[in-house]
Amino acid sequence: MTGVPEKVLATMQEVGRDLYQLGLVSSHGGNLSIREGAGMWITGTGTMLGRLRERHIAHVRPDGTYVGPPPSSDTVLHSTIYAMTGAGAVAHAHPRHAIALSFGTDRFVPIDFEGQHFLKAVPVVEQGPNQAAQIAAALQEAVAVLLRGHGAYARGANLWETLHWLTALEESAQVAILAGLAGQRPGPAG
Repeated sequence: MTGVPEKVLATMQEVGRDLYQLGLVSSHGGNLSIREGAGMWITGTGTMLGRLRERHIAHVRPDGTYVGPPPSSDTVLHSTIYAMTGAGAVAHAHPRHAIALSFGTDRFVPIDFEGQHFLKAVPVVEQGPNQAAQIAAALQEAVAVLLRGHGAYARGANLWETLHWLTALEESAQVAILAGLAGQRPGPAG
């Protein structure tokens, strides 16, 4: 066991369960981390966010070594985000409507009020060898970013804030798609 602090475990379990129940991750998709000093607690590779247990969470030290299960394949990305932002937590999910929109734009600008208020604009990063640095750089300004065709990353003061950004992103994407299906081209809210 890794000795995951009770509050860290409870938060990861609740946020992971919410992401799964809301359909923002598949049974074994996504990952979560919480910064702790220069290290982090992060979900293990291939864990089920909807059914997290202590044995599924690794503690990664600043030098990259870890205790617990093999950490997420996104560990380097999470570390880069922490190094480049003041984030206290990072979450990665696969919001399907937002992913669908990522194919047609380099920047998703929500048309709904909540999305405009909280997200403003969501950069879309191309998959490739520099994607970790590009995602982290985009998260210096934005609270969420889309990786084209794959998913979304959000940074926040805590995991609850990342959940807010991811759910707001998916809701805004759904609104944009529904407005398009209705043949409406809404202008800026105001």
